[in-house]
Amino acid sequence: MTEVRLRLLGAVGLRVDGTDVPLGPARQRTVLAALAMDAGRPVQIDTLVDRVWGSSPPDQVRSVVYSYVNRLRQALRGARDRAALTRRSGGYALDIDPPCVDLLLFERLARGGSPAELDAALALWHGPALADLSGEWVSRTRDLLAQRRLDTTVEWARARLAAGGTDAVIEVLRPLVEEHPLVEPLAALFIEALHRQGRGAEALDRWAAVRGHLVAELGTEPGPQLRALHQVLLRPTASGPSSLPADTAAFTGREREIARLVRAGPGVHAIAGMPGVGKTALAVHVAHRLRDSFPDGQIFVNLHGHTAGRDSADPAEVLATLLTADGLDPRRLPSGVEARSALWRSRMAGRRALVVLDNAYDSAQVTPLLPTADGCLVLVTSRRFLGDLPADAVPVALDVLASDEASAMFRRLAPSPGGDPAALVAACGHLPLAVALLARLLRRHPGWTVADLLRETRERLLDVTAEHASIAAAFDLSYRHLPAVRQRFFRLLGSHPGTEFEPYAAGVLAGLPPTAALAELDALHADHLLIEVGRRRYTMHDLIRSYCRTLADPADHDATARLLDFYAATAAAANARLARMTRPGPPPPPLPEGVDPLTWLRVERANLLAAADLGPVVAVTAGMAELLRRDGPWSEALVRHTAAVERAAGVERAGALLDLATVRRLTGDYPGAARDAREALAGYRAVSNRLGEANALVVLAKALSRAAGYVDSMPVVARALDLYLSLGDRLGEAGALVELAIARGMTSDFRGAQQLLRQALERYRALGDRPGEAYALRVLGIAHGRVGDFTGARELLTEALDLYHRLGARMGEALTRNDLGRAMAGTGDYPAAVDTLRAALRGHRRLEHRVGQSTALHYLGAVLRRSGDLAGASTALQGALALDREIHNRSGEVMVLNELGAVHRLSGDVDRALTAHREALALADEVSSPFDRALSLAGFGRCAMARGRTGEGRAQLRAALTILRRIDAAEAAEVAADLAALP
Repeated sequence: MTEVRLRLLGAVGLRVDGTDVPLGPARQRTVLAALAMDAGRPVQIDTLVDRVWGSSPPDQVRSVVYSYVNRLRQALRGARDRAALTRRSGGYALDIDPPCVDLLLFERLARGGSPAELDAALALWHGPALADLSGEWVSRTRDLLAQRRLDTTVEWARARLAAGGTDAVIEVLRPLVEEHPLVEPLAALFIEALHRQGRGAEALDRWAAVRGHLVAELGTEPGPQLRALHQVLLRPTASGPSSLPADTAAFTGREREIARLVRAGPGVHAIAGMPGVGKTALAVHVAHRLRDSFPDGQIFVNLHGHTAGRDSADPAEVLATLLTADGLDPRRLPSGVEARSALWRSRMAGRRALVVLDNAYDSAQVTPLLPTADGCLVLVTSRRFLGDLPADAVPVALDVLASDEASAMFRRLAPSPGGDPAALVAACGHLPLAVALLARLLRRHPGWTVADLLRETRERLLDVTAEHASIAAAFDLSYRHLPAVRQRFFRLLGSHPGTEFEPYAAGVLAGLPPTAALAELDALHADHLLIEVGRRRYTMHDLIRSYCRTLADPADHDATARLLDFYAATAAAANARLARMTRPGPPPPPLPEGVDPLTWLRVERANLLAAADLGPVVAVTAGMAELLRRDGPWSEALVRHTAAVERAAGVERAGALLDLATVRRLTGDYPGAARDAREALAGYRAVSNRLGEANALVVLAKALSRAAGYVDSMPVVARALDLYLSLGDRLGEAGALVELAIARGMTSDFRGAQQLLRQALERYRALGDRPGEAYALRVLGIAHGRVGDFTGARELLTEALDLYHRLGARMGEALTRNDLGRAMAGTGDYPAAVDTLRAALRGHRRLEHRVGQSTALHYLGAVLRRSGDLAGASTALQGALALDREIHNRSGEVMVLNELGAVHRLSGDVDRALTAHREALALADEVSSPFDRALSLAGFGRCAMARGRTGEGRAQLRAALTILRRIDAAEAAEVAADLAALP
């Protein structure tokens, strides 16, 4: 078979059986390149002319094209069995085996994504694409391909770093980061490679240079990836995220076990031993010793296998924590432990990370959490021998300390013990936890000797019959020597439903102000009865918690009730600060000064859920509504809100139904959302609660807009707006104005939408509501773009993007980039539009936001179509269409179908174009969108013109123009130009 190589990735060239084939002058080579970009598909003659000559074609240009095509056919004669230039309807097509074109081969290899494929893909480049050609289309195409090359280089660098290839990454990326100083992913990978090589000073210098470019040229600070990397650079050790607890300052002994674990390298090691023997301390100590060997992260997870008062951790929930900590949007977590485990293992592939799974209950709990990557080390601790772990898991049995090690540990904790502690540590059974407690007790009583403490310990041993008598005796001694107030405080902590305490909650439990509660927490920490897990956050060892619960006093029931009320009230206050609607009922008390509502909800999430499980499920779940909406996972939110609906009555039930409807809408269950919202609406009307009625109408309208269309939703949201106006609820009024504006815009009343959005923007600004302001700016920018004011749209959307960035709202940023890319395309700035839309698409994929992905792909396809990249446009639009149909997004589907129709027509496939426009027209009428109906009619007209049916085409274009002018749509100008060009 003939060997054929057509080169586009560099100077355009053709080799047949190892011999270069002359391709003639630059214009002729441009014709070949224009056909090769759409290899296998027809390119219309008008498109060829536009690509080769732009707006300045020569006289008799079709004759020139014909001449070039004939010459190119002669050049391709030697490759006839693999490449031919054929005449198609209205144009020409280059029929060639895809692997023969370096660009098509590059795209296939880049999609494969393996390190070897990425290596091969990048090796195909020999300079800028189409390097020896010029012209507007050539320049645009070269820019698009340069971006594709850059994106592929980023993926290659990421794969190489995962495999440890820092030298190659630094060599390849160094010139690129100089050429593209504002491309943050590129800079981040280069900096990470420098850091992994130990070139920390150079990495910091490069980070500072990147920041300088971003501030000077874009007026913005580095994004989250570079900011996180900067924190890594400032640490003297490993580069990945770390959640390890602090190492034990008085760690003593275990030399044999430490040496064995340090030498072992990656794999699974299961440390087993009795309670209090120091399993966690050993695992954490080894993890700190090895953290530099595992630069991709050191992760600590408490599995609560033997935590008093709570069930052992569900592997599915642990995986949710691991995946979200790794950057997955928690709302998009897959359901079920198997799917989450597979995703966790996939994300860990190629990494060198260290994972500590502490306090495991059994092998079944641990197995789904194990990464299978060759470079990961997993340390498991458990009271049990975990015999059902994978066969290559290495057991590490941990016994009590040797006598001399226990004595050395005691002396480190109590440097002047006043005697030989050998008999005392023997009375403790050489158990590290008991040794530590007694050493702390001796330090608190400087007048005591070791003999005094030994006597007290032996007396307590006679009184206890616990399974581990030495531990119980040590606990009891520590407790008895606390002041009475501190004894009560400690005892009350045992009734806390969660596992972590902070001063506010502990103060409520004990009836103390936060400052006094903090002093007690600090004192118990100093006595080794609490463990500090974060700034002013504490927990207990499982054995101490069990002991603490044995001290419970029935009179303490009121304290637990106070704590549950505190969690419900504080959650309600935090939720009110975040919510987009005012919840009916008395306003909650203000949050404590300096408390950020979202941060508090996220930090206290586990405690809130534990509190809800104790009884106040309705109130606490309502207080978590905004957190569950934002952070998900939505599967858990559905379960929680459903439970609240089942337990609630009256107005509270109506509120719970609205929370449930909101989450159903987010998951795409629009009929279910509408059903719940209608039930809530009936509940509020039954008790004449007009604020609740208005809220229910807005939630119902949002569901109806997707389930039935914006014509059905408009009167519903208009009724809500009337209610908010009568109630003087400015927040609700602003939100309803935005929703009504969206409905107006989607039904082609663009000017009316703008008026409503300006009113909403004024109200949000008057309220100081920055998220609301950003949202209104974004939607107003969209409305400006729909009437052709792309410059105004770009300004508004840039302002919205900046505000979302300052708020740290990743979803808002990604959605705004969608709309900003479209506005940039409207101003003719296609390269910026493509860059912005690709950034938007990456953001939506990170967030796993399918509606955002489909919109980004739709807009990207439209821009690529306008810039002449019909193959790229078709790929993007097909992806958008598949997503829209999967999520039943009919408004998105109709727009994509019309755009696909244009691509098919320009590719010479008029039949497929007509099919797409017919489907779009049916959907446009179904969703009552005159704008989309007009675009369908314009598509019919252009297809008729492509077939030479001028009269039919003129009639369809006129019908489209009438609609577009009536609704003042920007597309009217383009249709008018098409009509003016007709003979």
